Amino acid sequence: MDLHYLEIFNTVAKHVSFKRASEILHISQPALSIQIKKLESQTGLRLFYKIGNKMYLSDDGIMLYEYTKKIFTIIDEMEQNISNQQEFIGGTIQLGGSNTPGTYILPTVIGEMKKLYPSVTVNLHIADTSEITTMIENGTLDLAVNGGNGNYNSNIVVEKLLDDRLVIVASPKNSLCEKECVDVEDLSEISFIAHNTTSQLYTWFKKFIDEFQIPENISMHFGSIDAIKHAVYADLGISIIPYYSAKLEIEMGLLKELKMNKGDFHYPYSLIYHKNKYLSATTKRFIEILNSVCKANY
Repeated sequence: MDLHYLEIFNTVAKHVSFKRASEILHISQPALSIQIKKLESQTGLRLFYKIGNKMYLSDDGIMLYEYTKKIFTIIDEMEQNISNQQEFIGGTIQLGGSNTPGTYILPTVIGEMKKLYPSVTVNLHIADTSEITTMIENGTLDLAVNGGNGNYNSNIVVEKLLDDRLVIVASPKNSLCEKECVDVEDLSEISFIAHNTTSQLYTWFKKFIDEFQIPENISMHFGSIDAIKHAVYADLGISIIPYYSAKLEIEMGLLKELKMNKGDFHYPYSLIYHKNKYLSATTKRFIEILNSVCKANY
């Protein structure tokens, strides 16, 4: 049975008027009559009759009208629930972050999300950029924020969020902290503490020292920025790391930023997600908050 014919019948039956149904459905009265006749042919029922100029529902018409009211009440309820679901903010977000944004930026964004939507659960997975990228590619994560410039395939959407800057940090006990600015000669004999060689941070460390022609004197590698900062604080060497990863320690005086008259060297953060991954209303709202927090705080 054609749902379109039932919708027309339901409207005509509700108002017991072809004229009123025609105005509501934007269908001519002759076209309505034709389609009602087709429905009567399909069902084998006579649905209306006329006495004089007044139209009435037949007993069969009354029976069918009761069913169509139920049918379209359910359809209206379904459409409303679908609309509500499309706008519903709740559930769980599977979020990823490479080491720097995952540790030093995303927790702030998650906090803002939880303030607005306490029922939302955000599962944050922190790993290196290659692992995070793989998890986006295989659909494990809904979205992620990576540092650096990763190599992404065409299925990955990449949206630039913000630029950090790479800074040289040292222990306040280091004699270089007495200088207003340091130069290449000051750094030529000092040991650097670097991230693992497979990380984006190491790639950008290399770009930094090549750009400013600083000798590569690496005394040790660590797998986390926190370990690097602790080693620098212990004056085991200096390091080149993103500013936001050391902002708190610099403000508290635990680490000192060594200035160079060379200008800033930027380190980017990007939002990534799979182009075929369904983004729920909750995920889309998180992206909006992410962008807002990045603009307001970084």
